[in-house]
Amino acid sequence: MPNSREEPRDYQIAPRYLVHPEADGSAAVQALVDAGWARSHDGAGNTFVTAPDLTARLAHLPEADGPVLWKISAGPDAFAPPEWLVTFDHLTPPEVVADFTTALADAYTRGPDGHLGGSRSRGTETALELLGRGWALDLSTPFLSYRSPDRLVRFHFRDKPLPHSAEMAGATERLLVEVGPARACWYATVSSHLPDHLLRSFTDAVLDPAPVRRPMRRIDLEHLPTAATARPIAPSPLEVARVSAANSRSPSTCSSSRTPPAPAPAPPGTSAAPTPRRRMP
Repeated sequence: MPNSREEPRDYQIAPRYLVHPEADGSAAVQALVDAGWARSHDGAGNTFVTAPDLTARLAHLPEADGPVLWKISAGPDAFAPPEWLVTFDHLTPPEVVADFTTALADAYTRGPDGHLGGSRSRGTETALELLGRGWALDLSTPFLSYRSPDRLVRFHFRDKPLPHSAEMAGATERLLVEVGPARACWYATVSSHLPDHLLRSFTDAVLDPAPVRRPMRRIDLEHLPTAATARPIAPSPLEVARVSAANSRSPSTCSSSRTPPAPAPAPPGTSAAPTPRRRMP
């Protein structure tokens, strides 16, 4: 008997930061395009989106070398080095990136103060917010590291001065985020001068527990982290077939055209009741 290939089934997976990245990432680009940013492509298949005044840009780099898939940056003008840089690797759920680009598109509409100007807290406010959410300070790293209650998200802050050029080159970062179990972890980075309100948007995007839709097979479900939940969106084809088969075996309703059964004969010695006559109208 030939082996039948299992078809994937759509599930709602929560929290979304534990899902695999195999989903359309166009929403992260479209949020900026809808705000009037210009989209372009190179010959290799990478995508670039640039703000109208050329002060902010996104690069989606599926064909580039290295693990970084998304680079988002902004600076005072098109020809100066960026003021800040945010990156997401190739395992990041694209919904996380889309939430951040949506926040950036909104911030850009408020003028240069919306997406430039640097950070006053250098992550201190974010660290305090994490502690307020029940996170723990992790003393096992050389950084200021904070661990989520489920132990699946880690924020690592470097508390020493960093060379700006090294940050913009991706050689170091103010904040490194690790999400997921050790063998299925995705990474994101934030440089020192990301404005505080955009750092909050970044943090909210990473930690949003909302479920997302993914096609999954049984083997995919088996590889989900134990903290993730999967809820089927619709019955499987097998379930549909079983319901259809059950319905086809159900007795049909009585038809009004059937001839009613003949009445039982009257007992001996009794006469049948006369049939009432219908009156003419």
